[in-house]
Amino acid sequence: MLDDTDRRIVRVLTRDGRTPYTALARDLGVSEGTVRQRVARLQESGVLRIVALCDPLRLGHQSVRLMIRVRDLTPRAVAKTLSGMPMINHVALCAGSQDIFLEGTCRDQAQLVQLLDDIRMLPGVSRVQVLLLLELFKDYTWSGLASAVGQGVSEE
Repeated sequence: MLDDTDRRIVRVLTRDGRTPYTALARDLGVSEGTVRQRVARLQESGVLRIVALCDPLRLGHQSVRLMIRVRDLTPRAVAKTLSGMPMINHVALCAGSQDIFLEGTCRDQAQLVQLLDDIRMLPGVSRVQVLLLLELFKDYTWSGLASAVGQGVSEE
């Protein structure tokens, strides 16, 4: 269970994962050691992961979103298989007309075609809807969490 200090740490690091622990400690009114221990605990428990995000389109890569319909197997079984594919970076089970949503990044169109062929050949995959990204207006971040928890370190 997260307490207020944990939530405030997550809020700040969600906006800028490079925030120094000294600044966090000062703004939260706790010791740097407390911040360091809490961040370590949040990371170990899977609540917090600090990563760098890049825009695959600006790197010249193909970014694709796929919606998959499953038949004869459970969506969970197919999702686990998809999760092991190196070009796929996000897999989620869905409610609605599609069973699985995924995001993938390929270095070029040839690799994208190969990825689509590989997915279509998987047991249980009955339909693949492809959404090829042309332009990215807002990147994928966990910043929605910061908005949900509230803005600013010193807010209660």
